[in-house]
Amino acid sequence: MRKFLPAVLALFFSLLILAMTGVPDPVNAFARFQQQAAYAGELQTYLENQMKTYKIPGMAVAIVRNGEVEYLDGLGIANPDGDAVTPETPFLLASVSKSMTAAAVMQLIEAGKINLEDPVEKFLPWFGVSGEDGSKITVAQLLYQTSGFSYIDGVQANLKPDTPDALETGVRELAAGSLEFNPGDGWEYSNLNYAVLGLLIQQVSGQRYEDYIQDHIFTPLEMDHSYTSMSAARAGGAASGYYPFFGIPVVYDKSMAYSRATLPSGGLWSSASDMSRYLIAHLNGGRYNQTALLSSASIDTLHQPGYRFDDEQGYAMGWIVVNGFMTPELLEPIDTELKDYGKLTVLFHEGDWTNYKSMAFLIPEIDYGVILLMNTNNPTITSGFRFFAWDVTLIATGGEPQYFPPAEDFIVRSSRWIFSALSLLLAAGPLWSFRTLKKIQQDGSNSNASTRTVLFQAAIPILMVIALNGYIFLKLLPDNGANLRTLFGFAPDLGILVLLVLLFSIVWGMISIAIFGSIWKRSRKVILAKEASTG
Repeated sequence: MRKFLPAVLALFFSLLILAMTGVPDPVNAFARFQQQAAYAGELQTYLENQMKTYKIPGMAVAIVRNGEVEYLDGLGIANPDGDAVTPETPFLLASVSKSMTAAAVMQLIEAGKINLEDPVEKFLPWFGVSGEDGSKITVAQLLYQTSGFSYIDGVQANLKPDTPDALETGVRELAAGSLEFNPGDGWEYSNLNYAVLGLLIQQVSGQRYEDYIQDHIFTPLEMDHSYTSMSAARAGGAASGYYPFFGIPVVYDKSMAYSRATLPSGGLWSSASDMSRYLIAHLNGGRYNQTALLSSASIDTLHQPGYRFDDEQGYAMGWIVVNGFMTPELLEPIDTELKDYGKLTVLFHEGDWTNYKSMAFLIPEIDYGVILLMNTNNPTITSGFRFFAWDVTLIATGGEPQYFPPAEDFIVRSSRWIFSALSLLLAAGPLWSFRTLKKIQQDGSNSNASTRTVLFQAAIPILMVIALNGYIFLKLLPDNGANLRTLFGFAPDLGILVLLVLLFSIVWGMISIAIFGSIWKRSRKVILAKEASTG
């Protein structure tokens, strides 16, 4: 009996400790056994292939299903020192932050402090924007991106100075702007909507936005590796962000744009392990373990589209909602259990930053979610990173990855090569013009036909420069939600190339205009001389 006594006591105290500490955390409990997922090997192979293809230094992934973490892993490096990415490594969430801001608003709605149809000026009496009904923007219109704020203004807001009062300053400065359409009459994605919501949270709760998110989302969900500022995230071991400068990944931490002005729309940081808790709460009626983040009814409201792009797609509160995981034609030949469920509703939101990419993905009907965090991005093929979530889901449901290609058109995908070639051609343009002028002078022909030919040759560069810059600045950049300022802020190498194209084209254009003027003047003298001799 005595030799069994120590073992019995050890078992007794182990059970006592377990009873005192409660149910084990599913994230930490499963982290040790992640490789037990039947698809783990295939998933790791896929992720490593994509990291090589897309030049991704590091990535963290979590898959949740039925209220538990099914897969959790970190791959690659977090920084130039070669530190490994782990599930606890923080990354910038970028626009995935919006769903957290939306959740915070819903908490205040549950508390009876805000209503969806309340106008913003009810809480911020000074709030207003130029234009008809600009002062009547409601909370719901901000959440659903139907207020009228523009996409490009929202991107430029990320470039504002990062000061302690940048959030309120930025919202107050909206009074000098204007709306793209009357509130409620359309839809346009804009960071400004969620910046205003962040200030609203701050005003109504009596807490700074950062403190509210920490106290009401991060702490209740035990998100210990999540942060509301870049400095705190860096101190907590955040992954360095890499930008593919002319295709070569370089650390871009010191130059990256980051401002409290858009913290509620794109400035929160988190890890894969922390985000797995957040996704479980969204899939579990607002609960994670014994913690209730929101009621089940509020979660349903968060996930319900408030604006529909068409019959199949819409925008909810910080989530894009799609009716169908894939089209039946694409899904049919793939051996995945998803085919057994019919048309599934998918909720997702991606986060894009200069040097970070995030993707949150939910299929509520099968209680399934994925979070992908990466420490790089590429503006020319950024949709390709988004499609990882679909391939990961296919693998996790018994199917084969499809390696979906980026959706950007040829010009965007090839923009670095195109603008590099244009820069070289435009730089060589003046040499062509000077050679043409020299040939004219050596030829010395005074015929009308020769003069018209020369004038035509001199006019070609002028017309080409006008057409080229018109296409770039009036078509290409606006269609892709960019301008020269945002290019330098979020795609610096493309910004340099576009600036070179602009400068070289201006130089060539001015030289061509001078040559055209000189030839025109000379031709007029010849004509006048001929008229005088015949007179």
